[in-house]
Amino acid sequence: MTNTNDFISLLASKLGRSTPQSAPEPVAFNVPSFQVSSQERVRTFLDNWQALGGKGAIVKSPDEAIRCLQEWFGDLSFDQTTNQGRIVSWNLLPAFAESAFTTLNWPLARYSQAAPSPQDRHQLAAQAELGVTGADWGVALSGSIVTSSNPQRGRAVSLLPPRHLTIMETSKIRNTIAEILSEVSVLENPPAALEFITGPSRTSDIEMDLSIGVHGPIEVYVLLINDSEDTASNSGD
Repeated sequence: MTNTNDFISLLASKLGRSTPQSAPEPVAFNVPSFQVSSQERVRTFLDNWQALGGKGAIVKSPDEAIRCLQEWFGDLSFDQTTNQGRIVSWNLLPAFAESAFTTLNWPLARYSQAAPSPQDRHQLAAQAELGVTGADWGVALSGSIVTSSNPQRGRAVSLLPPRHLTIMETSKIRNTIAEILSEVSVLENPPAALEFITGPSRTSDIEMDLSIGVHGPIEVYVLLINDSEDTASNSGD
């Protein structure tokens, strides 16, 4: 059945109702607005991120970033002799992050540079201990990281390793998802898809038993680079 009116008539008859002759009036509703200052927006994002089980910190200098990375990942054993180490990353990270990893001498396996084919890249990410990415936006109200992927920044980097680290500037944090979608709508070349990362992977599919890390990382971290003058440095567990 291809005719819309015939389909509606058949559906109405099955329900014992008359066929509607016009579309119903739209239902008006108002979405509460959420608008806060830049400083409060960053604090809200970090609070919600941590409430979801993530770890995060706001840093102002490379030295602060290095201390956070050592505190979070100092227990990992990285192979200093080969690029096929235990950290897989996007091809390009924020300069702040590049400097920190260089100083630490922690080798990064760049997603599309370290493996020639998509299958090899997926295997590389699956074997890594830590995936490192940037982000396009953050959502304060939900504590979410928002990224788009392409061949140089595959979603496997944030999905397959058991630990995922996001490095993002505080200026990229928006109040709500609606603000981000509004920005996306006016892009000349909008991404085909957006990934929203809201805490560690969790599922309750089986017997309503909550499991962490089944469909993605079991630990998630965010390092916020303070590029806003009114954002105070603060770190959390």
